[in-house]
Amino acid sequence: MAALDPPQRQPRSAAVRWGVGSNRLTRIAVGAVLPLLILLAWQFWAPHFFTSFQLPSPAKVVEGANTYIFGPRDGGQYSGTFVIDLWASLKRVAGGFLVGALIGVPVGLAVGFSRTAAALLEPMIGLLRSVPGICWLPLALIWFGFGTPSAVFLISLGSFFPIALSTIQGVRFIEPNLIRAARTLGASTLQAVRTVALPASIPSVLNGLRLGLAYSWIYMILGEFTGVNEGLGASLLLARESLRPDIIISLMVLIGLLGVLSDAPVQWLLRRVFRTDVR
Repeated sequence: MAALDPPQRQPRSAAVRWGVGSNRLTRIAVGAVLPLLILLAWQFWAPHFFTSFQLPSPAKVVEGANTYIFGPRDGGQYSGTFVIDLWASLKRVAGGFLVGALIGVPVGLAVGFSRTAAALLEPMIGLLRSVPGICWLPLALIWFGFGTPSAVFLISLGSFFPIALSTIQGVRFIEPNLIRAARTLGASTLQAVRTVALPASIPSVLNGLRLGLAYSWIYMILGEFTGVNEGLGASLLLARESLRPDIIISLMVLIGLLGVLSDAPVQWLLRRVFRTDVR
């Protein structure tokens, strides 16, 4: 009787190999080390190099954030306006991201699946994605005027490129035999895209959506520099003009946290449904 094969060792992730365990609390604790060091340096070391106006203390920033989020509406220029600004920015981010996704996914599928589409569209995508977002601002103002339309255009532009590029790569890494099998069974090009290319590239599409959502928050700031009255970017611009570095830093932290929170559902989907390691 043949001997049983020895059990195979499961490959370990890079984090485990380098000594960071899989325990969730351990990862959180390790991840908190660098922010804590930065906070300590900010509190005790930064005052030797910056004035309190140039870099307010952490306590001053927390005080400004507390006023901005929880303060009474009649308490001053930045008091209690966070919810209003958040709702205005969320609508712009959602609108721009939706437009970017609705254009980016089909374009990515077409370019990744069709050599003709790739020859036609890929050089232009490569050219346009190299143009800094700030360069689009004057054209956005000329085309759409001041306010929300320009902001939504810039956000959709920022989200389009990572979504399209990730989708292209996802389609190009599909096993070619799957496409050949679909064609052999009589599927048309559109049917092959819908039934084979799109399902097989879903993890890449979702990764592209993650990146596109992150860029949507980045471009939201640029978009709200176009003359909107409410929004996180509008308040950031106002805080710059009124020389309130405590509000500026508070907004930077809040926008970063919102970006992380909006990324969490997509991470969950990738991890739980598609079994993709997104650490």
